[in-house]
Amino acid sequence: MTGQSPKPSYRVPFSIKALKRNARKNLKEHYLLFVVVCLIAVLISAEFVTTDNVIGISTGSLRSNYSDVNILAESTSKNFIGTVYSWFDRTTQANDSDSAVFGRTKGTLNAIFDYVGNNSFLTHTYNTFNLIFGSDHVTEIVMSILGALVAVVFWFLIQNTYIVISRRIFLEGRIYKKVPFSRYLYLLRVKRLLSTAVTLAIWTASIVLSSVTIVLGPVVFYGFFIVPYIVAENPDIGTFEALRLSWRLMRGNKMRAFLLDLSLVGWYILGVLTLGMTNIFYANPYRVAIYSELYATIRNNAVEKKIPGYGFLSDAFLFARCSPNKLLDTYSDVYSELSKPEYKLEGLSGRNRFMADHFGVVLWNTKDEMEYEEHEGKRVRLLAYKDEAEGRAYPSRLFAIPDKRKRRSLEYVHYMRHYSLLSLVVMFFTFSGFGWVWELIYYYIQQGRVINRGVLHGPWLPIYGAGGLAVLIFLHPVRKKPLIHFWATVILCGTVEYFTGWFLEAIYGQKWWDYSGYFFNIHGRVCAEGLFVFGVAGMAFIYVLAPLLDDRVRKWNKAVLTPIAVVLVAVFVLDMVCSRFIPNTGSGITGDFDNAVPRVTEEPVDPETAP
Repeated sequence: MTGQSPKPSYRVPFSIKALKRNARKNLKEHYLLFVVVCLIAVLISAEFVTTDNVIGISTGSLRSNYSDVNILAESTSKNFIGTVYSWFDRTTQANDSDSAVFGRTKGTLNAIFDYVGNNSFLTHTYNTFNLIFGSDHVTEIVMSILGALVAVVFWFLIQNTYIVISRRIFLEGRIYKKVPFSRYLYLLRVKRLLSTAVTLAIWTASIVLSSVTIVLGPVVFYGFFIVPYIVAENPDIGTFEALRLSWRLMRGNKMRAFLLDLSLVGWYILGVLTLGMTNIFYANPYRVAIYSELYATIRNNAVEKKIPGYGFLSDAFLFARCSPNKLLDTYSDVYSELSKPEYKLEGLSGRNRFMADHFGVVLWNTKDEMEYEEHEGKRVRLLAYKDEAEGRAYPSRLFAIPDKRKRRSLEYVHYMRHYSLLSLVVMFFTFSGFGWVWELIYYYIQQGRVINRGVLHGPWLPIYGAGGLAVLIFLHPVRKKPLIHFWATVILCGTVEYFTGWFLEAIYGQKWWDYSGYFFNIHGRVCAEGLFVFGVAGMAFIYVLAPLLDDRVRKWNKAVLTPIAVVLVAVFVLDMVCSRFIPNTGSGITGDFDNAVPRVTEEPVDPETAP
């Protein structure tokens, strides 16, 4: 009677020194990217939990006893972030004068800091539930259940799946010089977030349950060691297929992986001695880079020897560059677009050409203008694939799962266009009127009464319209670079708002807005959250709203729209002239409007206590 034949071993003869050498090379080439990837993992407690003592992030806070919510605030003050917050809080609230740059007593950012530093959110939530249920005991139970649910959902969808995203970024960084920011949305874009979360949850549960025994724990841990890498390569793989494949490929390699871990003990010790700083800035990304090399070695061996299940390891271009001929076939439209000279509008010369090329402005739209927009829109979409076409980034078009870059509804919004003078006039009054309505509603909620904001008397706030046109015209040269455009918008709009405030104060001797007390304000004329809103609004205006509004203007009857625009300009100029001598002033309009006359409410008077 013959015994059962032993299962085959798939031992890979890799060199630990070679793995480390390659890892150091990759880390050197993508140092900042890899550090940020691992730092995010620490911040959301997805990995490297021993590092959290240096920055004060711990998932244990979600399991705190909610009967005393101040425990969280007290624990915050004992870590690095708490210390920094305490210093920052004292510094920013030390001076509430107009010139206090870090005035932090008003505004949304101040509220966020207070919620984070003083645990206000938990305190208010606890008090609200206590009022509803009328019992501390019931409130504690409800808060504990809600806290547990939040912790589970956050772990399942964010912490859990981020491990796969980080492994994908590291694997692409092994081969390619550039890894796009969109890789952080990798699982969302291929619509595999939920299935990946299930796979990683079962993977984690298997390791945790096996850790109850000293012998079985390490075996299961190293048997399932490469599951996140397998899913990162092929998120379409089933949960149990991924587990079985990892177990099979690690057969004969578990001890080698353990010895690899053992060789990194020095980095763990150094991390303790440096309070985690070496982990953040080197050891964490270095370890993941080494494990990525280990997976690539084991994976390539499995594909070469056609080990059972190797068909799931189908992303060949994640481990080897695509041939130039293949890229040429796949990205032929991109190559064709790159070979063409930049499209220029015909029929323009002299000052008209200068205004169109440098400011994106033309006197009127023509047929050539429409062709220009169509061409530029197509060019911008194709140039998003430039790094892939030239072999510097992973070729997403060759990935097994389609990678959707944009929503189709916004696919053909051509933001690389030239705006006619009529369109600019319509946009100026549209956004000036929107700003007036916005502040009318905002201050009605604040003060309980209608306040006609602004120095002018009409239903417009020209700073909104002028700011929008300034961004549209003066930032035309950087419109193809959204990140640069965002910061340029912040600087430009901040400058316009600051000097507009200074000018009004110099001319009229009064303030029409005052940000004193807001986070990072400069002489009360600009503040951080206002600048952030300008940046976000500027992006929405340039890339979505302005093109859509311009499309509508082009469809309207010019014979009707032109006289309306002329009348609006005439009334606006008249308002400016009148306001030069009789400006719009008053309570809630000038000065510190936050301290203007509050909303008056009728309250019953007790005759016994009345004077």
